[in-house]
Amino acid sequence: MQRNYYFHHVEHRKRQKSSKKTLWISLIITLFFTIVEFVGGILSNSLALLSDSFHMLSDVIALGLSMVAIYFASRKPTGKYTFGYLRFEIIAAFLNGLALAIISLWIFYEAIMRIIYPKPVESGLMLVIATIGLIVNIVLTIILMRSLKNENNINIQSALWHFIGDLLNSVGVIVAVVLIYFTGIQMIDPILSMIIAVIILRGGYKIMKNAAFILMESVPAHLDTDEIMDDMKSVDQVLDVHEFHLWSITTEHYSLSAHVVLDSKSGQDAYETINKLERLLKEKYGLAHTTLQIEHLEMNHLDEAYFSDIK
Repeated sequence: MQRNYYFHHVEHRKRQKSSKKTLWISLIITLFFTIVEFVGGILSNSLALLSDSFHMLSDVIALGLSMVAIYFASRKPTGKYTFGYLRFEIIAAFLNGLALAIISLWIFYEAIMRIIYPKPVESGLMLVIATIGLIVNIVLTIILMRSLKNENNINIQSALWHFIGDLLNSVGVIVAVVLIYFTGIQMIDPILSMIIAVIILRGGYKIMKNAAFILMESVPAHLDTDEIMDDMKSVDQVLDVHEFHLWSITTEHYSLSAHVVLDSKSGQDAYETINKLERLLKEKYGLAHTTLQIEHLEMNHLDEAYFSDIK
């Protein structure tokens, strides 16, 4: 018998219509130009074009992976996955960043080999393909940046870094063509490819680092645990806050759990105090998913000597 679960006061899924539309448009455009650039790279014998075509192939894979992640993130929680599938998009983002790093290392290796074993480059065709690529990547970068303004999504961020790398590669190819044409130095092509590879590697590292912080359940960068605990302790009847945990499920989805020691002699209703704490956390810090456990000095046999100092 199929079971339905409706026990969440905070929805553990994302409805990301803008992100889905953006990724579909980006995927179609990128797939088409990947084929064009790969053929152009072979015909012109340009390492810069070939490396960029492989980079764009990784973009296609990354975009597909991001679309799968967004699909799973929109699914409802189940009895087994009570947080839903939100973490899938973080795993996808980490893999996208790893792909960027691997591609940059491959480009670097190929550039070194091209320096050792130089090959002539057909600058005319190289310029045409690179110019088209520059226009395509500018359009895709603008689309992704606008999408990020509407919906903050780590997979859109990783896709944006992919296309920034492509945009820089296109600029590099055009610069290489002009310099090769006027100087005749073929080595300019692999040297510029190496510079672009370093930039791509930096973007991949940044994406992996951000995803790793979430996977390691670290405190969101914009939140301070000491400040939050101090604010919680300032609420009437609250003696202490401990067993405090704050982490990210995914981008903009945070969870907090804590034990709250209350002064049972004050005569105030404990749940009224908990409601005050929840409002404080939601209104001031945007923490809508909180789990607060009540503790009383007498009932829980806590160290009263310690808490007498607090009072």
